[in-house]
Parts: sequence; structure tokens; C-alpha cells
Amino acid sequence: MNDDRNGRKDDVGGGPKDEGSFFESRTIDIPARDGTTASPNNDPLPPLPDATEERYRVLGSLGHGGMAVVELAIDHRLDRRVAIKRLRKELANKDEARERFFTEATILAGLDHPGAVPVYEAGRLPDGDHFYAMKRVTGRTLRDVLRERIPDDLLDHRVKAGLTEIFLKVCQTVAAAHKQGVIHRDLKPENIMVDDLGVVFVMDWGLAKKLNDEGDGDPEASHRTRLGAVLGTPAYMAPEQAQGRAMEADRQADVFSLGVMLYEILTGKNPFLGKTAQDSMKGIVLHDPDEPSKVQARTSRVLSAICMKALQKDPFRRYPSAVELAEDLRSHQEFRPVSAYSLRPVDRLVNWSRRRPRFATVAATLAVVLVAIGLGTAFQASVENTMVAGGYERIETIDRRLEDLQSQAEALLARKATAESGENLEVISKELALVEARMEAAEKAEVAVAMAITGFTIFSPDQQALEIIRDGLLDGVLDHVKAGNLEHAIAQIELALDFSRGQNLFGFSENEVGTLREELRKIKAEIEDR
Repeated sequence: MNDDRNGRKDDVGGGPKDEGSFFESRTIDIPARDGTTASPNNDPLPPLPDATEERYRVLGSLGHGGMAVVELAIDHRLDRRVAIKRLRKELANKDEARERFFTEATILAGLDHPGAVPVYEAGRLPDGDHFYAMKRVTGRTLRDVLRERIPDDLLDHRVKAGLTEIFLKVCQTVAAAHKQGVIHRDLKPENIMVDDLGVVFVMDWGLAKKLNDEGDGDPEASHRTRLGAVLGTPAYMAPEQAQGRAMEADRQADVFSLGVMLYEILTGKNPFLGKTAQDSMKGIVLHDPDEPSKVQARTSRVLSAICMKALQKDPFRRYPSAVELAEDLRSHQEFRPVSAYSLRPVDRLVNWSRRRPRFATVAATLAVVLVAIGLGTAFQASVENTMVAGGYERIETIDRRLEDLQSQAEALLARKATAESGENLEVISKELALVEARMEAAEKAEVAVAMAITGFTIFSPDQQALEIIRDGLLDGVLDHVKAGNLEHAIAQIELALDFSRGQNLFGFSENEVGTLREELRKIKAEIEDR
């Protein structure tokens, strides 16, 4: 791996697969000792295709390892720069090395995910070297990113959030591999690349293994992973790997490695790193690290619990795969419950307010008003139960509406991205603006109902509190009309009319309902005339 003039590093990486690539029409066959190829069933097959003399021109070295070297080259046929990975000449006649080399290529070619390296071609070069060509990626490793952080950076919520987002993308790529029955077995910060656009790639699949449908290693390939073999990087390998039980390594082994990386992101230190490889592996097998939240006080308890679940010594107590780990991380980012941590009532309230950050201040103020109004008011159980039940039904309805609106917004964004004519773009933009306004109004509605429930639960319903909420909805319509935000005005009116139906939770009068309907008609007509 070489540094360029801007201090960036060149490596091979991932991205969208090229259509018509070698792997979409051919399967890779492993060269046999006699120079021909053989399938896993030992059936004779034609030799691997040879690259022409003119196809690739090597420009320089990008990196090297114990098994292969990586070079930067120009693909003259498609006029692009690529990375060429060559099997070392001294390993060319070793079946196990060739098989592992081309297994890595087939695995990469089969991973249909932006975080995996797209492979373009594989075979033999004119000089006889076994090779495969892939996308060339420039950027920094996650190790480089972590080294740039001083200890105080871990106290900065934005810095930690950025690193956690990188980690989530890593988990999503590994999750895609796990869904296809592939395990990496060497996950560590050095094998994670972040390019200049923030795209995250999982690198170096040289130790990867394809599982069968039952999730166990392929018995026919057992010679590649011998009993007692130690595969991986000591400070990041799972206990079963550290104990030489590589044959038992499953998706949970990758989960453990991911857990070590997350621990390092949250605390700034690897929990198992020792002075020697033996010390690291001994720590993995015997040492139970402190929870990240105890090492770094500002670490989220939820993230700490997610990390510790991934680091369980017993594979069956970890996440079954990176799929579930990624789901918990995404849920945490969206302030929703996760499987690794039981939320307390106060945590649920905090998460709810974070999902609606724009209204947190309004909600808190309204709660104080409701409490003040309710002081001295008699408790009325029957009325409370009715109103609370109606309120929760309303919140569930709003949640379903928000999900539907989110789907509409995503569909409109997809249409907007492919629309060609200006007229179509304008129509789609108007529809999208209206959907976004309805989403905002629905979120406000959820706040209003939740605060009303608070009042109903603690004290009997107070007419003044209901009037405050109702007047706020009506004033919102006027504010949007005055500001010219007609789409938001429509959404606000629709919201108020929705509340007027059924139990009429906030007591809209018939006159107010009629006025709102007339105003809605006028605004829609004005939008159509634009």
C-alpha cells in the first residue's frame, strides 16, 4: 500500500459490480498441478482464460502480503485504472495456495454489495502468473482514522457518531456476506477502507470461507482449514479461532471480531491487545473486558450492551450473525429498542423525544402547562381510561401514517432521480413537498396526542389544556398561510380535520371544521394555479 502526494493510500476496494464482468458469465476453476483446471468435483475443465499482452500495463506496487502482491495497472481495453492481484510465483504450484487465491476472487465477485470489491476478470497473465483484476480504491484504513483521534475526541458525540456510522457500514457489508453463507475470518481496522466520498469497503477476503446450507464448513475443503490451525489476527480473532478450532468458526466468529472493533471505537483501546500474539490470544480466551461504558463514561449504555453481546465467549450467546448486529446498531441510531438492552421507561421517553427533536422543547413546555393546569383537579378514572385508550389508538394510527408517508417520499425521490423532463420534475417536486409537509404535521400530531395523554393520565382532562392544543393547531395553519408554506398549511389542516373526527379529542366546533374545509379547498386551488 503506497501513499500518494495527498497523503492518501491506494488499495483495492469495493463498489457496484460492473455489468458484463467475467464472473457473471464464467465460474473460476482452480488450476491443477498439470496446468489444466479442475472443478471441486475434480472434473477436467478448459484452462483459465489468459489475459492478452496488451490488456494490462502495470504502473507500480500497491501492496504485498505473504500470499500475493497487488499492483496498480491500466486496463487498456476499458481505459481505466485497476488493481491487479497476483499469486506469488513461489506459490503457483501449490494447490492449496491457488485454491485459496481463486476462492477469494469468487467470493468477492459474488458479493453484490457496495462495500465489497468488484472483480472484473481472473485467469493467467502472459507471464504465467495467476491473477484477478478488481476496482482500485484510494482512501484511508479505519486504523488510520482511529490513529488520528486523540483520547479527548471520544468525548465528542459527533466524532463518536461518525466512527459508529463507519462501523455500521462495515457490519452491513459483512451481513451481506453472511446472508450468502460467507465468513471473513480476518476482520480488523487495517482491513477496512474509507474512501474520499465516505464509502466504506471491507478488504482482504483471503481467509474467507464459504459455508454450506447448514452453516458448517464445507467438508470437501477441510484441507484448507486444518484442525488446530490458527487463522486471523490475534487481537481480533474469536475464542474458537484463538484455541485453534478454526473448523468451528462460523458467522459468530466474525461477530466477535466486529465486537472488538466496536470496543476500540468506543473506548480508544483494544481489550485484548498484548505484547505478543500469544498474550493477545490468551486474553481473548480468558479475559473478560470491562464494559465500554465503564471505561469511557460518556459511552451510550445501549452501544456498550451491543458491544458486550458481540464479545461473548460462548458463540451461541453472541449475535447469530452480522445481520442481527447491524439491525441493533440501526435501531440504536433511530432511537428504537435493541435486542441487547432492556430499555427502562425513562429510556423509552428519551428515545421518543430524540426521534422528534424539533418538538422536544414544545413538548416539555406543554407538559409543564398540563401539570400546572391539573393541580387540584379531581381524578376521574373512567374518563381517564377512555381518553388514554383513544389517545394511544390515535398514536398508532399516526405511526402507520408516518410509515406510509415515508414510503411515498422514498418512491418520489426514486422517481425524481430518474425523471428527465423539467415538467415531470416540477410535478414530482410538488408531490414530494406535500408529502414532507404531511410527515412534519403528523409528527407534530404525535407530540400533541402524547402530551394530552400525559394530562389525562396524571389528572382529569382539563378543557383549558385541550383548548391550548386546539388553538396551537389552528394557529399553525395561519402561520403557514402567512409564510406562503401552502403545502405545510394543507398538511396542518388535514391534521386538524383528522382530529375533529371520531371522539373529536380536542373539541373542534362545527364552525371551525367548516372554516378549515373551506380554507383547504382554497389553498389546493391556489397550488394548482401556480
